[in-house]
Amino acid sequence: MIEVDDPQQTANRVAEFMGLPLAWPLMTKEEYTSIGVNFGDINVEFINFNVRFGRKETHFRGFSGIAFTDDVSLQVSMAKLDSAQLHYRIGEECEAHTTLPVEDDQIFPTLFLVKYHFDTTGWVQRLHDEFAACSGGKFNLGGFQSLAINSSLPDSAKSEFQLSSASKNQIVFKSNSGQKQLISDLIDNLEIVIA
Repeated sequence: MIEVDDPQQTANRVAEFMGLPLAWPLMTKEEYTSIGVNFGDINVEFINFNVRFGRKETHFRGFSGIAFTDDVSLQVSMAKLDSAQLHYRIGEECEAHTTLPVEDDQIFPTLFLVKYHFDTTGWVQRLHDEFAACSGGKFNLGGFQSLAINSSLPDSAKSEFQLSSASKNQIVFKSNSGQKQLISDLIDNLEIVIA
């Protein structure tokens, strides 16, 4: 999740620079405006909040959140977080999804679980097909490899979300062409590494 003033303009610039398709078109809700770019295994959301996970007057710029999904019910996900002794709360609850920010008073970028309330099979297949059709974009992206964030993570969050702490926010993708690339000036507070 990348917080920006103009999601449409920023997403179009990133999609064009990377040669990648959109994951979803511009959506405008009372709480936020959002659009996504399809990076293959993951989507990068460009968002401008009016209400950020249920809290007004909370604004950041650049890389500010990491969403995870789980195929189990919301209750099972909450039980898993409870057993890992991770604090969470309901951030947003709407017809399409529910979000659970995790340890949001301790971890930034915000980690949150998203539980979709609709069958995402068709959407996921479309994303897969469109990413394959563009051959990983201009940089021949392969699959997602790792994500490191510039934040001190509790051990339970590291193991539950398979994240690591680092001196910089960095997302790493495999390269389909073997060409290595560092893109550090495209998204505020996030380096994209193609290894």
